[in-house]
Amino acid sequence: MFATPLGFASLKFRLLAALTLLICSAVGIFSSYWLIAHVLPIYGQIWRQASAIEVPYMAFGLLMAPPVMLACVVASAFAICTGKKFAPPAKSGLAKFETGMMKTSVYALVVIAPSAAIATTLTLNALDYTTCPQLRKSGSAWQTYWVSHPGFCFVPDSYTENGWPCKMVDGKKLCLNMNE
Repeated sequence: MFATPLGFASLKFRLLAALTLLICSAVGIFSSYWLIAHVLPIYGQIWRQASAIEVPYMAFGLLMAPPVMLACVVASAFAICTGKKFAPPAKSGLAKFETGMMKTSVYALVVIAPSAAIATTLTLNALDYTTCPQLRKSGSAWQTYWVSHPGFCFVPDSYTENGWPCKMVDGKKLCLNMNE
């Protein structure tokens, strides 16, 4: 009636599963944070008709990450607890969950992300915003700035701590508030 010690292979498997759980959790949390902090505010700025709006188009691709990372976390937790590979029976609830998360992730990447990016672009065009490549920071080709007035489109001399572009005019530093 003694517990058998874990074999090296089982311990190695569980440690790899724990590492996978940590990585999947981190990626899922990071992608959710990035969507909340950088994609959702776009629509608030559109609603308020902000003078300039930064649209990080590649961030729309992160819509696929939370569902697949959630499935990865569940599979890793299962592997840690049981010491076995996550392979639920075809008709079980876990199998349906895994399949559902994978389908949701692919659907988000193939349909929702491009649709959201296109709808955002069409909305900005309909509200008479124009793209402004001059506001783009060096090395950030994946971000696009949209401005509501041509006067807001300029080559910045510097940026504030908040990332707002600034220009020196007649010895005064004028900054474009990206939130209004």
